[in-house]
Formats: sequence, structure tokens, C-alpha cells
Amino acid sequence: MSDNKDSDILRQAEKRLGVCRTAENDNFNDARSDLKFLKGEHWPEDSKRQRTIEKRPCLTINKHPAFLRQITNDQRQNRPSIHVHPVDDAADPKLAEVLEGMIRHIEYSSNADICYDTSVHSAAAVGFGYFRLITDYESPDSFDQVIKFDRIRNVFSVHIDPSSKNPDGSDMQYCFVETTMSRRELKRDYPKAESVQAPINDDDEDKLVLVLEYYSIEETPDTLLKLTNGEVGFRSDLVELPEGVSILQERPSFKRRVMWRKMAGFDDKVPGKASPIKYEPRLLDVLDETEIPCSYIPVFLVIGTEVDIDGKVTYSGIIRDSKDSAMMYDFWMTSATEEVSMRPKTPYIGAEGQFAGHEEEWRQANVRTFSYLEYKPKTVNGVLAPPPARQPMADVPQGVLQMAMHASDEIKAVTGIYDASLGARGNETSGLAINSRKKQGDLSNFHYIDNLSRTVRHAGRCLVDMIPRVYSGPRIVRVIGKDDKVGHAKINQPDTPQLTQDAQGTIQAVQRIINDVTVGKYDVTVQAGPSFSTLRDESRSAMMELSGNWPKLMDVAGDEVVKSMDWPGAQMIADRIRKTIPPELLTEDGAEQQLPPAVKQVMDQAAQHIQELEQQLQEAQSGERVEKIKAMKDIEIAKMNNSNKMDVEELKSWIALQLQAMQPPPALTADVQQDIKENDTASPAGQRGA
Repeated sequence: MSDNKDSDILRQAEKRLGVCRTAENDNFNDARSDLKFLKGEHWPEDSKRQRTIEKRPCLTINKHPAFLRQITNDQRQNRPSIHVHPVDDAADPKLAEVLEGMIRHIEYSSNADICYDTSVHSAAAVGFGYFRLITDYESPDSFDQVIKFDRIRNVFSVHIDPSSKNPDGSDMQYCFVETTMSRRELKRDYPKAESVQAPINDDDEDKLVLVLEYYSIEETPDTLLKLTNGEVGFRSDLVELPEGVSILQERPSFKRRVMWRKMAGFDDKVPGKASPIKYEPRLLDVLDETEIPCSYIPVFLVIGTEVDIDGKVTYSGIIRDSKDSAMMYDFWMTSATEEVSMRPKTPYIGAEGQFAGHEEEWRQANVRTFSYLEYKPKTVNGVLAPPPARQPMADVPQGVLQMAMHASDEIKAVTGIYDASLGARGNETSGLAINSRKKQGDLSNFHYIDNLSRTVRHAGRCLVDMIPRVYSGPRIVRVIGKDDKVGHAKINQPDTPQLTQDAQGTIQAVQRIINDVTVGKYDVTVQAGPSFSTLRDESRSAMMELSGNWPKLMDVAGDEVVKSMDWPGAQMIADRIRKTIPPELLTEDGAEQQLPPAVKQVMDQAAQHIQELEQQLQEAQSGERVEKIKAMKDIEIAKMNNSNKMDVEELKSWIALQLQAMQPPPALTADVQQDIKENDTASPAGQRGA
């Protein structure tokens, strides 16, 4: 233990961890029982042991994994997506799209979908699950840090502040993430730790050490200031007031920071009142510490069903209330199997002496399959006895099976998941009735998916809060668009300085920052639904079905139908089909290409003048004249194609000037033509030509 500061922190952590363990003890015990039941441990140990000794059947028909997958797989088909929106005037809508793309890439690169799936699975099974955000270097040879999602598979390794009330854990003041490692490993990574300084023998080398990641929020009293220039900040951060600026308003407040510390120690066994032995932490070392670049503790809680009785909160999933029904089903199915198995095998009945010489074959007839069985014909009172025959099988215990079916129905009633949701055929005949029946199971368990969306929304707020602190310098980051395409974006990049003039006429150079993520406030919303690839498949199927019912669709939007297909060459064929669609039906950037009437009139006039130029081109005799008219024609065509972007009056003036320049020169007299011909002949070029 290095100093008094560390000692105070260790004692505080020990006390808080003890409070957490006391508060969550019942929930943890119930959750362990639920997970064992999900694993297939349905029978009490004493009953199972007794049946094993008596060689009686002890069947387990585990239906809970199928019911649990019905919830978790529905969540996988409707994954939550984080959307960023600007809040204040300093926020930029385009930067909001960049932040949203960065969040998608963070989710993709760190497998956030696995974190979501694991937390929902735990919440639906035992009532609570977790995931968290961490920061790490982008690569071993980089100084740039990135944000990553971290999966927490063991729900019993997390201990959150018992006073937290929000279902996403956003108001927790402290939290622990617990792991263990051997003293050998700890000594390798932290050779100066007090936990490994005591003399140890070979047996103690592999003794497990308690390792805690301790998150805590520390609030320091401070004064919040509002200056006359509009800036707001804390007094402790103010070095001096700018010239001409004074304090407009102030109030008591506090500065908030989130600390992360890694600690090591042991779980000592001590006598307890409720149980013979309980474990109390004894922390010895603060191995590492740092400030988390976030305003919240980045550990996120996903809950199932929550019940608060006098301040004592109980979490549960679908297994908790359906265990008795499942145990009853196992018991009655075991009883039916046991009753049938205890009845004698249906025997063969024959006259005395008919089995003589073949006793062994007839003795194995109930357990083996023979091609034929021989018997000796016998007469009884002079009458030939019939051949041996098998007796009918004993009746199935209908009452026992009926009780088993009742137990099976109770499992469905408790979980809210019925046969239609599980894919079984029911009495419904129409598609509407079948879908309505399926939705009953979805509605009764929708709160699991809704709780995940609420937690993901809080995680999105933390990401928006962390990105300006982690991605603070000029960088080029990868982003993923709504269509799942990967791209790049510049953030915090200085742009070319621009000259501006103030009211006094002073010219200044203003430095603009491209995509400055440190400026502006942004909010987060979450939408749950199919992924983009799923929506694309659905839209493709819908368009194909519509084109079959309305073939004209291919004439007006065939390019979009083909473009939605994934096979090679689809884009090339879509481009060719697009050329066959009338121009007035084509769209660009989602808006129809509609020209103003005045522009359309000018374009018609330009087209008429182009026709006149073409006629002059055919009549012209000079080669230079032909090339000039061709060039003018190309200019006219280019201007016509872009005329919707030009001002109407400018277009009229431009066409008038071009037409004036294209007027043919006056006819030359015979004397002038003769002089030109003599001059051309006398020139060196003319002589060479001759």
C-alpha cells in the first residue's frame, strides 16, 4: 500500500463492495438457480440421487432454451441503431451525420452486436445483463486512442451502486467489475504489488487474487461563472478575465469526473449470520488509475422484469416463474415413462410344448428381431392348437399424460409464448389470425427489447460525450453510412484561412476547422428495426412482386428494380435500362428534374438556333469556317444541357451574342478575291504549297 490516499480509496472500495454484495445477494442466488435450470438441472439433488439408486427414470425435457431463443432471436432481427441530432446553434447537421457514422463504425469494429445479444440473453434469462465502453490504442504502433464496446458475459462479475434507480444504470455513482487471476500472473504484470510481496510457497503461486476495476464519480465543489461575452465556465479554470469582459452571473456548482482504478486483494472467509461462511474483500493495492473521458460511468445495465418491494428490487426473466411448471412437466412425463416401463413386455402365448427345441429364440423375441420363429404344432384334446401369438400392449396411462399436457400449457401461459410463436400449427387458418397469434408472444415479452433500446440510447449519449475527448486532434476517421458503406471523414482539420472584415473595416484571417467535434451539443435517439441488408432484401422482394402484378413498373422504374439486386452486372444493366426511361420520369437527388417555363422556352429557342447553325455548316465552303461552326455547335449543346443551372436572362444574352458572331461575312468582290489569291501565292506557305 503506497500512501494514505491509496489507503483511503481502498477502504472506501471495500465498504462499497460490501454494500453491493449485501444488496444483490438474493438476486444473484436466484439468478444462479435460473441459469442452472436453463442448463437442464431441473431435479432436486436428493430426488435425483434417490432415483438413481433405485434405478428409476429421471427425465429432463428442457423447453426453456426454445422459449428464450424466441425472445433473443427477435431482438437480433430488430437491432437498435443510434441516431445523432444537433441540439444548439453551434451544432452542425452535417457533423451530426459524421458522428453517427463514427458510432456505427465503433459498433462494427468492436462487435457491439455481440454485446447487445449477450446482455439481452442475460436479461431475458435471469433479469439483468451488462456491457461497457472502454478506450484503447488504435494499434500497437499508434498513439491515437479509440472507443470500443466490451462484452460482459458473466453477470455476477458486475456490482453496481444499489442506490441507482434508472433502468439503464445512468445514475450510478460507483461500479465494480470483478475478475480473478493467479498470484503468479499478478506478480508478472505488477511485480511491486503488495499482494505478491509476502513469502509464498509453490502452492500459493496459483492462489487466486481478487482483481477489481473500480469506477467512481468524484465531484469537487466549484463556482460556475457566466461572462458578459456569453462564455460559461468554472472559476478554477479561469486564469484571468479577457479585456473588457466581466462576470455577469455566478452560482455554486461542482466539477464532475469519472475515475477508473484497478485494485488487487483477497476474499477472506469470515463467519456470517445468514450462512456459515461469507466472503469479505481485503484490498491491498491500487495497481493503476486514470480518468475516464466521459460524464457517466460507461457500464450499462439491461434489465428484464423489475419489482420494487419497500426499496428491495428484484430482477427476473422468463425462467423464474416457469420453473415449477417445467418441473411438473418433467415429473409427469417421467411418471408416464416409468409406469409403462414397469409393465411386463407383451408376451407370446402358446400351447405347452410348442416352444420345445426353440426356447432361446422365443426367449429373445422381445429384444431381438428374427426373420422367422419356429414352433412345434401341438394338439389339445385332438384339436390342433393355433400358433403362438403376441398379446396386445397395455394401455398408455392417459391420466398421467393429460397432467403433463396441462403442465406444458402452464409453461406457455407463464412465459407468454404460445404454439404459434414457436412455429407449431394451431387452429388458425388465415394468415391474419396466425400473425395475430404470433404477436401475442411478441407483445408479452416486448419489454426486453424496449429495455435494450433504452440502454443503447444511454450508451449513445456516452459515445457522443466521449468522442470529442478521445478523438480530439486532427484525424481521418472511418465512418459507416446508413447503407452500410464504409467511408472516411476528416475531423478537427484546419481549413484554409478566410479573410473577413469587421464593422471598423479591419481585415482579419479567420481559421475554420473542418468537422470540429469539440463544438456544439448533440442528442441521441434510438430506433429498433431490421438491418439495412434485411430492408434491402424486403424491398427487392416487394418490387419484384409489384413488377409481376404491374409490368409497367419496369418501364418507369426498371433501373431501380435491377439496381436492388446483388448479382454481378446488376448496376450495368440498371444503367442501360435508365437510358430507356423518359427524361421527365428520371429523378436526381430525390427530386424530379422540372425546369422553369422561362428556361424551357429559352432552351427551345437555343435548339432552334442550333438547327440553323447546322444548316450553315452544310452550306459553308471554307474548312476553317466548318471547324468554327462545329465548335460553336458543341458550345451550344453544352450550354443547353446545363441551362437549368443558368439564369434565364444570361442565357438569352449569351445566345444573342453567339448568333451575332456567327453571321457570315459580306460577299467579296472579284478584284478583292484576286488580290487575296495573289498574296497567298506570293507567300512562302503558298510557294511551298505550289
